[in-house]
Amino acid sequence: MYEVNRSVFLLIPLEPFWVWLQNLPDINLDGLSLKALQQDANAYLISTAENNEDLWLQIEQHYQDIFAAELADWCEDERRWPQLDADTFLKWFEVKSSMIVTDLAKEELEREEFVPIELN
Repeated sequence: MYEVNRSVFLLIPLEPFWVWLQNLPDINLDGLSLKALQQDANAYLISTAENNEDLWLQIEQHYQDIFAAELADWCEDERRWPQLDADTFLKWFEVKSSMIVTDLAKEELEREEFVPIELN
C-alpha cells in the first residue's frame, strides 16, 4: 500500500448536463440514466492539495479543459456546447474530493499522455 502524491476529485454530472445530453441529435442513451452517469463519474488526479481551497484553486486553473473533455466524450461539435464558463461548470457538475490517494495495487502505476481530439 502506497500513498500517492496526488489528490483526487470526482466530477459528478448534474441535471443540466443530463438535459443537454438528452437533447443531442443522433445519440443513443438507451439504458442510460443520470443516476448511472453519476455512479460512474470521471475521476481527476491533481497535485497534492492541502485543503479544499488549494483543491479549488487547481480546479479553477483547469476547469475549461475539464469541461471540454467531458462534453467531447459525448459530442465533438463545439457548436452544440454551452459556454465553458465557471458558472455553467458548477451548475452542470458536482465536485467530490479527497486530499489523500492511496494505491493498493501491486503493479506499477502506468501513465498515458492524454491526447485531445481535434474539434471544430
